[in-house]
Amino acid sequence: MESFLTYDDRNMRITDAERRSVRKAVLEAHMRIEKARVRGEREFLDLPFDLRSMTAIARAARRVQKRFTHMIIVGIGGSDLGARTIWQALGGSKATLTFASNPDPESISHLLTSIDWKQTAMNVVSKSGTTLETMAIFMVLRESLIKEVGTKHHAEHIFVTTEPSPDSPLFQIATEEAYEVIPHPLNIGGRFSVLSGVGLFPAAVSGANVRRILAGARTAETERRERKCESVAARFALNQFISMTKYARTNHVLMAYADLLSQFGFWYRQIWAESLGKVRHGVSIGPTPIAAIGAIDQHSQIQLYNEGPDDKTTTFIEVERFRRSIRIPKVWGNHEAFDYIGGLSLERILHDERAGTEHALTMHHRPSGTLRIHAISPESLGSLFITFEAATAYMGELMGVNAYNQPGVEEGKREARRLLSR
Repeated sequence: MESFLTYDDRNMRITDAERRSVRKAVLEAHMRIEKARVRGEREFLDLPFDLRSMTAIARAARRVQKRFTHMIIVGIGGSDLGARTIWQALGGSKATLTFASNPDPESISHLLTSIDWKQTAMNVVSKSGTTLETMAIFMVLRESLIKEVGTKHHAEHIFVTTEPSPDSPLFQIATEEAYEVIPHPLNIGGRFSVLSGVGLFPAAVSGANVRRILAGARTAETERRERKCESVAARFALNQFISMTKYARTNHVLMAYADLLSQFGFWYRQIWAESLGKVRHGVSIGPTPIAAIGAIDQHSQIQLYNEGPDDKTTTFIEVERFRRSIRIPKVWGNHEAFDYIGGLSLERILHDERAGTEHALTMHHRPSGTLRIHAISPESLGSLFITFEAATAYMGELMGVNAYNQPGVEEGKREARRLLSR
């Protein structure tokens, strides 16, 4: 079975003895996760195998493609970060995607002036059907749509992704208005939902190969189930857990050396922070995820990582082969400052800059690991998604926290609603 993702953790500055001391806890975490999965409580781990839902998603996407060349995704957090990541990394030849997540009047005003509604569909995404920001933007865009195409035909443009439950006001509205519903899995939180219709419906509309995304995720998830503690997900969680609990390295940097993976860093930031930043037995605990991009952040962050507080781990994502190759021309040979790069590829520069950064961190006794993918492909993206979801599950078990709720988010939502209702 081909693996689309490998993990080199030799520079994590964790000894074999330290790993052995936590191995039993990791195995117990694995068994708890598997028992919960079999009971239907960790359904996100089974999404890569759900080909029936994939068929329904593909049919809905084709209906969009037949009529529209553009789709706006209205969602926030887990309701749009995964789709954003896929769109950035893979693009698509069937339709253009635009994302509306923040109720910023400047950005929404700009969007309103640029929409050709006759060519545009809208996918409104909210698991609960109550998300304040999403519903506010939807109401504004819906009004604009109706002005353009009329009340009678506006429903043909709208696709709703929400829990098919009477508890979801958005589902009730979709039923009343005859909007097509893409079901949000009932037992899967938004930040774990990228491999469902939440992430795959927009991807399929754009023309991305979602079956290959699921194939990559299946490969990684099968490897996790078979290798248990030795899987990439379990090893990643083990390294971060030991670094955090034994060495107080609570800042976890994910530094992808590829522009097309910058959105993946934001997706990781949400799942790691919202799942693991919790109060346990009255004590606030959790890692702080940091998204970085190489080589750009070598010129903004690496000074801190090398000589600042030793409170970080750094995980690189390295793309072994880019889809395009560009050679640097040989010019200015009389200038030693530039002569040595003439004839090299830009890909070579990124690879060697990552290696140089890794070396510098090692010389400063700072831990780092490297996740490697062959290329930015549907399979590698699917592998990354499911691996980080599983690693989050392992980390939650090791920390003894509920990785699937977000009470700290709900408090702010309640206060915002109170203020808005005055």
